[in-house]
Amino acid sequence: MSSKLTQKQKETLFRERQNPNFMASSLLDGLQIDLIRLSDEQIAQRLDDLRAHYER
Repeated sequence: MSSKLTQKQKETLFRERQNPNFMASSLLDGLQIDLIRLSDEQIAQRLDDLRAHYER
């Protein structure tokens, strides 16, 4: 019997697979993109910076 994933497990799985899927898709289009890993704090800071820039 298979068990269903919790919402947190789904989010974690999505986050783990998002970058590799994007990179594989980009390679199919002939693009080479370097993987960038950011911590949750770095992501939050980047979003705050972008919001501050665009929400003038």
